[in-house]
Amino acid sequence: MNQEKIQELIDRGRKGDKKAFACLVAEYQALVFGFAFRLLCNEEEARDAVQETFIKVWLALKTYDRAYRFSTWIYKIASNTCYDRLRSYHRFPIEPEHSFASVTNIPSGDDIEENLHNRQLKELILRYTGELPPRQRQIFILRDVEELEVQEVEAITGLSAEKIKSNLYLARKNIREKMNQLSMDI
Repeated sequence: MNQEKIQELIDRGRKGDKKAFACLVAEYQALVFGFAFRLLCNEEEARDAVQETFIKVWLALKTYDRAYRFSTWIYKIASNTCYDRLRSYHRFPIEPEHSFASVTNIPSGDDIEENLHNRQLKELILRYTGELPPRQRQIFILRDVEELEVQEVEAITGLSAEKIKSNLYLARKNIREKMNQLSMDI
């Protein structure tokens, strides 16, 4: 959907048009779910986070600033929602119930052995991502999985570029150390 159509739906949604808002939900629901699932590592929690995110979007739609892309604004709301849930996990941890491979796109190739290795590597990295502290996990997912630019991550998290780079460095370092430990154990 192009930006003009999205803006039209936002304007109609601001006036209380629920059908226009439903179109926005349909457009961004998969993006928010994929992000929430990668961050929370639990399908049910991710679904709850998506629902909570869109309730917050509906309630705050009038405050949306057109200076930012709508997707960045939604990422910010989803990120804050998931981050709050991650912080609460330390008090009430939950177990991941589904494989990451089921919601990640794994490139297919002619070489089945290489494809299997890539799938296993990706699943390991995502599993280790789930073990990161909440802030590192959030930054790693936004930058390396969702592939957002630093400026967008700044807008979403409210962190400075330096803090983002620092958290990203630590997240990558933690994952790399776990991967190296796994290699030494084999």
